[in-house]
Amino acid sequence: MINCKEDNPIVHPTDQDVILENVSYGTHERNKMDIQLPSGRNSSKTKILVLIHGGGWIGGDKSDFDVLLNTANLENLKKEFPDIAVFTLNYRLATTNANQYPAAEQDIKKAMEFIFGNADSYQVNANAIYLAESAGAHLAALYTTKNPSPRLKGTIGISGAYALNSLYADGNNEAKEVLQTFLGGTPQNQEQKYYDASPVNFIQATTIKYLLLHGRDDRLTPISQAEKFETALKSKNVDVQKFYYSGGHGIPPEHLLEGLQRIQNFLK
Repeated sequence: MINCKEDNPIVHPTDQDVILENVSYGTHERNKMDIQLPSGRNSSKTKILVLIHGGGWIGGDKSDFDVLLNTANLENLKKEFPDIAVFTLNYRLATTNANQYPAAEQDIKKAMEFIFGNADSYQVNANAIYLAESAGAHLAALYTTKNPSPRLKGTIGISGAYALNSLYADGNNEAKEVLQTFLGGTPQNQEQKYYDASPVNFIQATTIKYLLLHGRDDRLTPISQAEKFETALKSKNVDVQKFYYSGGHGIPPEHLLEGLQRIQNFLK
């Protein structure tokens, strides 16, 4: 078992950008993260941004963010999103029965324990915000609803799934297929798993804030997923912001600029 802290932690220098690739947070080959630590950071002001990829719980990779996080774009990112250290996670995919739910949820929890446990080594302040899409947004919301903490400041979910029984009923055939793969069956024969894997069932009164971005024409994860989650969050007086736009799964090019602006404002 991998300890939450590195055995011989290195205090990484703050006078230069530090890029760490394929850092292990667990024993499985998918228990890896990439880390970008900006120069000039310190433990009082530098926040943690955790990126979780999508892919229907059966695909995707942390490298999906490489277009955004490549070193050539690093200086621009530091200007647009100052004082933020970026942690990009892989997690077990439900491509085998052994990796069905709750494997991915367990991995996200383990990864966060590792990040928080090594915050001093990375010289960041251990206050975290999630930015995640699709299946990643689901896992981020599941973690924050089940593990409320003053260290968790916010979750940004793009095209996320939050109420899996409803998703099975309202989603298209692809949604039904990936849910059966992820959870090992239908809501009829895996009722408890569908309940346990739905963030909407675990909302508590908390200071964690949410930003939901979702396409009104999304057929894979219908807009009703975001609307149900928004309503449930507001019922607990949780701070929730939304950006619902025309378009399908993900953020279409015509709404990307506004989407990025809302994300940037949320991170301030």
